Amino acid sequence: MTNSNNSGLSDVEREAVIALRHAMHREPELSNAEWRTQERIRNILAQFGIKDAKVFHNTGLYVDIEGVASGPRRSIAVRGDIDALPIQEAREDLPYRSRMDGVMHACGHDMHSAIALGTALAVHRMRDNFAGTLRVFFQPAEEAEPMGGRTVQEEKLLDGFDGAVGFHISPDISAGMFGAHEGAVTKSADGFKITVTGKMAHGAAPYKGIDAITIAAAFVNEVQKVVSREMPVDDGAVVTVGS
Repeated sequence: MTNSNNSGLSDVEREAVIALRHAMHREPELSNAEWRTQERIRNILAQFGIKDAKVFHNTGLYVDIEGVASGPRRSIAVRGDIDALPIQEAREDLPYRSRMDGVMHACGHDMHSAIALGTALAVHRMRDNFAGTLRVFFQPAEEAEPMGGRTVQEEKLLDGFDGAVGFHISPDISAGMFGAHEGAVTKSADGFKITVTGKMAHGAAPYKGIDAITIAAAFVNEVQKVVSREMPVDDGAVVTVGS
């Protein structure tokens, strides 16, 4: 097997990585229902000699790749998420467009899974050249509760590791490039829902009612003060009111 100049993957590994990405995009699965995705990843890993994949959070997988070279034995974890979103794919020009009505990989988790797979395959092949352990997570339920990341924490699957790497694709970074930053890079969302109840009145006599629209509009403006008055300036918090 030969390697291309700009890739750590062999030709057959690269084909498997691309095939996984396209298959996941064609058949996306929502959080906590990633059974087909789990089996697909498990089968590809086994085809390349990685047969000891372990299950976590029901639909997730992780594998440990042990380097056999001499040297300091450090432990690093890599994570790629695998779940899709309840969004309809509108594009008609993709040969691998979603076949699942109302479900698509709109957040790039098919790409993240492919990156995680490629990392596992390449490092497994090169395990004679490094010392230590690489743990690769294929994490389910990043988008919705119950969340797979919380299971990683609760089951202490990162205990004893020297570091962990998560990643997310971004159209702001050119193809062939990557950005790296220690610590948190993207936001973790906490959702809220507020119901404003008013009292109906004639439009010419609003004082006889309670104007829920005015109250809601005032809230949308005032809630932004949570960021400017309640959060540290270096926190990077964002408050978004959407539908």
